[in-house]
Amino acid sequence: AEYMGAELDVKILRRNLVGRIVDITITAMYLSVLLLSLLVAPSLQQCDPTGCVLPNCRCFNDPSPPGGLEVPDTPQIVMVTMENSINRETLLYYQQFFDIVNPNGCAIRGTFFIEDDFSDYGVVKSLFDQGHEIGINSINGTLPTDSTGYIDMIKAVLKDLGAVGIDATSIKGVRVPQLAIGGNDELIGIGNSGLLYDSSCASNSFSAPGKYLWPYTFDFPPTAECDIGAAPDIAFPGKWEVMIGDLHDLTAAKSPCAVPSACQNVTSKKDAFDIFFNAFEEHYTTNRAPFVMVIDPAWAKNEEFRAGTIEFLQYIRAAFGDDVWVVPIIQALQWVQAPEPLSNITNFAPWQCS
Repeated sequence: AEYMGAELDVKILRRNLVGRIVDITITAMYLSVLLLSLLVAPSLQQCDPTGCVLPNCRCFNDPSPPGGLEVPDTPQIVMVTMENSINRETLLYYQQFFDIVNPNGCAIRGTFFIEDDFSDYGVVKSLFDQGHEIGINSINGTLPTDSTGYIDMIKAVLKDLGAVGIDATSIKGVRVPQLAIGGNDELIGIGNSGLLYDSSCASNSFSAPGKYLWPYTFDFPPTAECDIGAAPDIAFPGKWEVMIGDLHDLTAAKSPCAVPSACQNVTSKKDAFDIFFNAFEEHYTTNRAPFVMVIDPAWAKNEEFRAGTIEFLQYIRAAFGDDVWVVPIIQALQWVQAPEPLSNITNFAPWQCS
């Protein structure tokens, strides 16, 4: 009996030892796998500037001007962008922004993202013929709910543009309603339709001196987080994001606001000038990332705000000389893809008079 009891004790001890060894082995294997995943995951997602090269790839977290240019050799690009319905009423306000010329003597031009409902496609065609860029916003101001919805939305607007003689190959960009970027679904729609870029991502995280982002591609997700909606979390090689840096209102808190009409304490022509100039100066004095202006109908219709915006555009062109160029988004991207220094910029083909 004593022998059998001793043998039982040995078996129990052996089982406990084996169990502990197994537990230790499993724990070690788990830690090894966890450590490996932590080491491998960043390398899978990290964008390497030596492998992501222009003209079709650029890392989102590269703060430097493209092409290895020094900041003083880099033009400060400004993009005036409009959205929603474009018709004779809104044209009366919008066209007042463009009676200014770039350093090469060509008139400044903007980008109009078209909402299908209540747009006059004859007016849209006249803007296109004047050299403005036409992009896509929506059918009726609402967001699609899936990739099929984005595909159908883009196709519908392209069809109406084609009916007035604007070829689909001339349409390159999308800005969705409420600046609520649509993630993978939207980029599937962009890719399916042969478009090039989105410009719906506003981000307070990248809206401070030294943090403004140059346009980047979705080759290596994750990229920047957006204030509204979600950026894609899978790769879309060669598709670009032209980010909107938030403005900051004129309160003591300097609260972020992606569009000027959402900024607090803006009530006068001077306020309108200041809200844009403060943001412009932060771009110009740091890395000269392109400055995107979002002008909605409510802002453009306000006489004081419209006058302040015009004065801002006139001032930056007059005060900053050849450094400042006001061009459509697609022309800004063309420069990013094939950058030229300021010394050669007046001969840059995409920026010549159309």
